[in-house]
This record gives sequence, structure tokens and C-alpha cells, in this order.
Amino acid sequence: MATPFTSILCGVEGNPASTEAARQAITLARAGSDLQFTAVYTSFELGPDYHKDTLQASLEEAAKLAGDAGVSASYEMREARYAIDVLLPESKDHDLLVIGTHGNKRASGILFGSTASEAAHGVERPLLIARHPPSAEPFPKDILLASDGSPGSWEPVRAAAGLAAAFDSNVELVHVADGKDSEASVLDAQLAEVADATGREPALTRAEGHATKAIVETAKNKGASLIVAGRRGLRGIKALGSVSERVVGGAECSVLLIPVSKTG
Repeated sequence: MATPFTSILCGVEGNPASTEAARQAITLARAGSDLQFTAVYTSFELGPDYHKDTLQASLEEAAKLAGDAGVSASYEMREARYAIDVLLPESKDHDLLVIGTHGNKRASGILFGSTASEAAHGVERPLLIARHPPSAEPFPKDILLASDGSPGSWEPVRAAAGLAAAFDSNVELVHVADGKDSEASVLDAQLAEVADATGREPALTRAEGHATKAIVETAKNKGASLIVAGRRGLRGIKALGSVSERVVGGAECSVLLIPVSKTG
């Protein structure tokens, strides 16, 4: 079964974090997606020390990884002041953007232009922030799905269900209650949707307290290799209050952010 993503763009930056991003993009592409690797050469004096030869070697490494996995992929080198200036516009032509992260603190990452942080609060498409799986289980074997039980929370549920069906993954749904009357019926329907897609009932964790802490700690305790969460598209300094972006900053595993309805 194919993943929910038919076209994947992966940013390559010439470091171990982007190598892991390439591995995870290739894993997803093996289920039937087109794959493109893009490296961005930043030549301004005070910018990151990304030399063309380093980036070219990283593209060649990604090409070898893809070839070894039997995945056909395209590759390009671009030049811009910041990598995000290329990746965000290009991501609009793909179903998924994949970027590695160095694990920088979230607030400083946004303020100082980290590619992953900038993508997390600027991208309009689904975004995978890739990290090495914290356990021996491969990506994306164990998926933690975060849902607030709102009518607008279906997009990440369907993405998680599609990935789980394609990769025979285990799914656990975590919900932090906020007292809305509509949550129970929506959660029941979402659990049923995942069960229909995967052929087995997903576990449900009902957590109390701060949503970000509950999601991050549950993922850690369960050994999840992927968190799937919704993103409502907050930008700029407002993004500092976003649960989804705080999850990206606090998680020890990969995080897949799926745009959701702002009115749900």
C-alpha cells in the first residue's frame, strides 16, 4: 500500500542530520513516492560553512543510499542566501518536505534561522523533521498519533493511518483532554479509522496537563520512532505558543506535522 505522500522533497545539508533525513525520505519513497533531493549552496560571507564540495558529496551519498534501496530519485544543487529560501517554495510542488535537525533549542532556532525551525513555522505542506530512531525499532515502526479530538484533527489521523498501513506500523493515539463535549465521539471515530486501515485496534492514552509535555513524554516512554501531529499554521513569534512546534523542539524522535483546518 502506498504512503499518503506521492511526491517527497528532502533537503540535503552535508551533515549527519541530513543523512538521516535522506534515509527516512528513502524509506517513505520505497512505498511508491517520487523523491527529490535538493542541496542549497549559501555563499554569503557570514552564512553557514556549506561548501559546494561538501554538499555535492552529500548529494552523492543520498544518491547511493537511494540506489541501494532500489529507489529512483532526482538531485539538484541550488544557490541562495538561506536554504529555506529554496526549500519552502519548492515544497509547494510536493506532498512532503523532509529535513534533518541538529537538535537545537526551538526558540533560538527560530530566531537565528535554523532550517528545520524555519520550516516548522513556515511550510504549507506536510513536514517531516527527521531524527535517528531512539530505539532499535526502525522508522516508522512505532507511531504516536496526537489528536485533540476536534473536527479539524482528521488530517494527521489519516496520514498516520496511511503510513501505518503501508509499513505495518503500530499506532498509539494520545489525547490531552480539554473538556470539549465533541471530543469523545470524534476520538472513537478516529480510532476506528486507524483500525480499518491497519487491521488492528490502536492503543489510546488519555493524558492530563500540558499537551506538549504529554505528547513528548508518551512518545519517549513508548519508544516511538515517529510522532504525527497537526499544525495550524501559526507564524512568526506567535509560533512560540504552538503545541506542534514545541513538540518538534522537545521530541527525541522524528515528528511529522500535518496542516489541519484552522476552523476545526
